[in-house]
Amino acid sequence: MQQSLIQIRVDRPLKEDVSAIFASLGIDISTAVRMFLQRCRRVKGIPFALTMQDPPASPRIGIAKGKWAFPADWEAQDKALDAEIARDFYADSL
Repeated sequence: MQQSLIQIRVDRPLKEDVSAIFASLGIDISTAVRMFLQRCRRVKGIPFALTMQDPPASPRIGIAKGKWAFPADWEAQDKALDAEIARDFYADSL
């Protein structure tokens, strides 16, 4: 398979924070980006909602300074997404 290089610039604190998160998951930034791109290809779009609306004032898990909210069944969706990512990513990387 022919490879292609993608380079991006991010703030150093962002890179350090996500590097630590990914390391705790046993992956590096490159692997996380490949997983994201695989998921984008599978869903033919961005694999999460992009909205301009404020989330409801209910309890939520805050991301990006509390601007995003997870749906009530996020744990089930997260497990399903993990299974799809594992199936897609690992099958395509062999």
